[in-house]
Amino acid sequence: MREDQWRNVWQRRVLMSSPYVDPFDGVESSEPAAKSKRPSKETIPLSFHIQWPLMQIGNALSGMVNGYKRLFKMSDSDLKAMYLKQAKSMNQKGDTKKCVEFLENVVRIDNRDADIIYRLGVAYEKNGQPDSAIKAYKKVISLAPDNAKAHYRKAVLLIKKQDYENALTDLEEAIQEKPDSAELNFRLGQVNDRLKNYDKAIEYFTRAVELNPQFLAAFKNMALTYDSLNDHEGSLKCLKRALEIEERN
Repeated sequence: MREDQWRNVWQRRVLMSSPYVDPFDGVESSEPAAKSKRPSKETIPLSFHIQWPLMQIGNALSGMVNGYKRLFKMSDSDLKAMYLKQAKSMNQKGDTKKCVEFLENVVRIDNRDADIIYRLGVAYEKNGQPDSAIKAYKKVISLAPDNAKAHYRKAVLLIKKQDYENALTDLEEAIQEKPDSAELNFRLGQVNDRLKNYDKAIEYFTRAVELNPQFLAAFKNMALTYDSLNDHEGSLKCLKRALEIEERN
């Protein structure tokens, strides 16, 4: 056998007896290198692509469940504070409906908090629910009879409904707490005028403009009351004063 033939036989024996080492797992293989297929580092199993969205949904649901668990564990005071914060945010955004809903949630937690019920009444007014507002103010008054603000706002709504007798009762309660309020004196003048208590109305209107000399509405209403008393001179004086205020403004 020639030398080159012996060399070829020797090389084949060396190749067949040398083990193949897989560089990815470090395990020796008896398979020759030519029969091995190297896996790609970039290959990601199809099952992972399928399971990934499900894993994400599972994580989201888990977060929601944990959130609800924390919510149910919250104390009444914490829930109340949370709803009040949301109500304030909705009020600032002008979303009166949502503001009402959050305040109603607060009242369900604590129906003895006169201040919160008063705020609910104001929210009802803003949301165009005068009857609900009146009901809320009545509740406030039952809890805090000296709450002048509740008496006043209830009275204004009753004036709009032309329920002057009940409006007068509320205003008389309110004025005891705030005797130096120009607004309350004006409203008492207004109600007494509607009830044809003209002299009493003049007293309250006069007091209102003493407390606030720029009270345009009080001068205009007082002019009409003087006219009802056939006091045309008094009516003319009030109208002139009203015109002066309007010209300045």
